[in-house]
Amino acid sequence: MRLVAEKLCRSFGPRRVFGPLSFATSPGKVLGVAGANGSGKTTLVKTLVGLIRPSSGSVWLEDEALPAGRTAVRDASGLIGWCAPDLALYGELTPAENLEFFARVSGRPIAREEAERRIAEVGLDPKRLRTILTRFLSTGQRQRVKLAYSVLGSPAVLFLDEPGSNLDEAGHRAVEAIVDIQRARGSVVLATNDPVELALADERVTL
Repeated sequence: MRLVAEKLCRSFGPRRVFGPLSFATSPGKVLGVAGANGSGKTTLVKTLVGLIRPSSGSVWLEDEALPAGRTAVRDASGLIGWCAPDLALYGELTPAENLEFFARVSGRPIAREEAERRIAEVGLDPKRLRTILTRFLSTGQRQRVKLAYSVLGSPAVLFLDEPGSNLDEAGHRAVEAIVDIQRARGSVVLATNDPVELALADERVTL
């Protein structure tokens, strides 16, 4: 499966944020989205995942197994994963409860054991966090929970927007591990201005 963008543009009033852009992801590859702060990386990622409608152009998922060979990204929640700084977690739930809730509302419920396994994969101790509300976690710990959320359901295309935000060295290694695992099952769109993270990309779109 691959993500395809064709002549994609997004404007806010008279200001064009990006475009026209045409590109596609490749299975087993990482597509880097590079650019300085304010260049439109987050807006592009939100457009790609269907949270923002493009001003013009199209974006879709393409695969022979899909009806008509393609589907709109906004209709394919089970095929994509997303992690971004403004992804909101519920502070009154524990990390595992957050993952269980998001899985349930997406129509793909998971057991507590699966939620805790995902938490362990990003370097957190699920047993220690069983009674700790998410609002009491550090910013870096919450970022790791968001990373765990992004890979629920083993997505075909994984979108990571500034995944290393507020992470320590161990957290950055967790990001690299997630990217390596994702290469084996699909593709990654990685938006960042961190040169270490950009080094993970096989191809780049520069804004």
